[in-house]
Amino acid sequence: MLFNKYSLCWLLLFLTISSCRKAAFDEFYGRPDWLESAIYSKLQEEGRFSMILKLIDKAGYQETLNQAGYWTFFAPNDDAVKRFLEEQNISDIDAVSADIAEKIVRNALVYNAFKTDRISDYQSSLGWVEGMSFRRRTAYYDGFQKENVKINGVEQELIVAASNRNNMTVSFGTPYYVDGDNNNKYVTYFHSKYAALNNLTASDYTFFHPNVNWTDFNFMGSKVVKANIIAENGIIHEVDAVNLPQLSLDQYIAQNDDYSFFRDSILNPYFVTYQPNAEASKTYEYRTGQAAQVYIKAYDPMLTFSPNNENYLKMEDNDGQMDAYTLFIPKNEVLIPWVRNVLLEHYKALGNVPKTVLADLVNTMLWQNAVWPSQFGLKTNIHEEEATFELSDIADKQMLSNGFFYGTSKMQESNLFSTVYKHVILDPDYSLMLMLLNKEYKRFVTNPNKQYTVFLFSDRLLQQLGYAYNDRINDWSWRDRNNNVIGHSITEPRLQRILYTHIVETPNDELANIGTTSGYIQTGDNVLPGEYIKWSNGNIYASGNEFLGQAVHVVGSAKFGNNGRIYYVDNLLEFSSETVGQALTRIATSNTDVSRFRDYVFNSRLYRAADLTLNGIATGSSYTILMPNNDAIQQAIDDGVLPASHTPGDLADQVKVEQFVQHHILTNVNLAPDGNQDIISAISLLKDANDQSIIVGVANAVNNLRFIDSSNRTIPVVNNTNLYISNRIVLHELNGYLN
Repeated sequence: MLFNKYSLCWLLLFLTISSCRKAAFDEFYGRPDWLESAIYSKLQEEGRFSMILKLIDKAGYQETLNQAGYWTFFAPNDDAVKRFLEEQNISDIDAVSADIAEKIVRNALVYNAFKTDRISDYQSSLGWVEGMSFRRRTAYYDGFQKENVKINGVEQELIVAASNRNNMTVSFGTPYYVDGDNNNKYVTYFHSKYAALNNLTASDYTFFHPNVNWTDFNFMGSKVVKANIIAENGIIHEVDAVNLPQLSLDQYIAQNDDYSFFRDSILNPYFVTYQPNAEASKTYEYRTGQAAQVYIKAYDPMLTFSPNNENYLKMEDNDGQMDAYTLFIPKNEVLIPWVRNVLLEHYKALGNVPKTVLADLVNTMLWQNAVWPSQFGLKTNIHEEEATFELSDIADKQMLSNGFFYGTSKMQESNLFSTVYKHVILDPDYSLMLMLLNKEYKRFVTNPNKQYTVFLFSDRLLQQLGYAYNDRINDWSWRDRNNNVIGHSITEPRLQRILYTHIVETPNDELANIGTTSGYIQTGDNVLPGEYIKWSNGNIYASGNEFLGQAVHVVGSAKFGNNGRIYYVDNLLEFSSETVGQALTRIATSNTDVSRFRDYVFNSRLYRAADLTLNGIATGSSYTILMPNNDAIQQAIDDGVLPASHTPGDLADQVKVEQFVQHHILTNVNLAPDGNQDIISAISLLKDANDQSIIVGVANAVNNLRFIDSSNRTIPVVNNTNLYISNRIVLHELNGYLN
């Protein structure tokens, strides 16, 4: 008995000590009284959210919102839910389906907690970027869907998941689908901080939501009536409307027959594939318990982005917070006649149009940026074109889950299909010229701010002249006039140079009457000038044509774009490969008035008879050679500048000849009497005793080109209405000499 009492005392003492320890433990580690309730409980306490609470229960998110976490919840108040029920013709809150309840709740539930002081800031990998965010990722995603899909003309029901990456080629290492990424949808909001730092106004928001007044903080199609309600596991922002998940750009096009021609005749047939995916199939089986083949709806990598990708670029994990896509899609009544009258001018059907051309067309409608209504002229598509619309041209506007959608009542005025370039890109007879243009010079002829004349050479003409292209191995070859087969490494650069000779900047339409006038002009433009060509009464010559005696002629009538005209031609404007020696021989043979200059050059120490070249002149570089005529040579002899014999034996006389020749060769410039006054001096090959180049002055008026030497003497060109052209060299007969 004593033992029992003793034991009982010890037991009571133990329980007392334990109770004290638990109280101390609870006091130290227990939930503080000052800590706010979790989101679910906080909504209960606020008293205005009884209906969304019922939807949370029906959606199965009570536990999620009542336990640890880090969320932002855009909670519609009771008045908002009541209006939603009336609009949807739903009798009461209990009649809302579990599916609709889940969509409402998950779409309002944003990952991470954001008060208004951070809601406009972008969470970059390097930290917060102030004022750059207008979107956040939600807990909602579509997942696997059943779709009726036509494959090889046969309609089938497939289990489909959307691509969750922008499709890219294998070389970039980015797949069109990443398993485990649910392609969560984003919500868009409009906060005053973001608007101010991005030069936006209330009208940028109200253009999409004309029936909603903008406050300092709007969420989708609703106003935030009370912000920053603090909860233990996140932040609540009270909104005055229910917002269902928005469709993606892909889903909106799929469900809207105003764009059925774009969707069914261009986009889906050529740029959408359904790819069976083993990983997605395993995930589907894990989630549903059913084994089935899952297909990924993938967009072709030729497009700027995949309209069903909800993740934006994914260059950083959160980059969808700061930007989105934009589509400008013409309605059927706009696109159909444009395709018929423009795109199909040289094709019988869309199926005959090269896929690259169709991709260019689609990409004129895709912007890889969020283009707000006030930014049409600021953001550009992949072709570096701004949106050419007025707000009155927008017949349909949607703020969707992965970007902005604009349905248009006119076509985007793309430079690809409105400039002179359109006559190449839309004509299958010029596919090889198109390929060459796209490699390097497309940016010239698609520039609407300059005027060009372009000479078009056809595939057939190239083939007749021995050029061939193997598209299987991307290889050019050329069988020259001596029947030698020249490989790709020489042929492609040759064709690029030839192509550049066919592009001429003509700000004053200088080539409008090329069939009945005479003249000359430099190809290329004022930034990257090319070589001179000349024409006379329908005969057109580049240096190679002059060397070969084979003129080029215009065939048929000119056609026009908004930046110039094109001519079809029967021959290539060829460049010359002749050396300086060959050029001087050719010119002096036809014009004996410069034969004495040629003789001095050929017998100078500069001349290399073995290869007919001159020391100091690099083949293929630009030069202007001034050829004093025979009278001028005699004057130089009389003045003691040149020895009387063009084959002097005395070293001092040889030096005189060498310096005389060098003085009359101007480097890195082609000069013609075209009135170009940008060049007022040129550098000659001659150098003084201090190894400084001698400068020659240039006075250039139309049909009046003169050169000014160090003695301030002005020496004119003899024939100002013509010029001699060679391999990137322009030559002039000079009525005098430079001293």
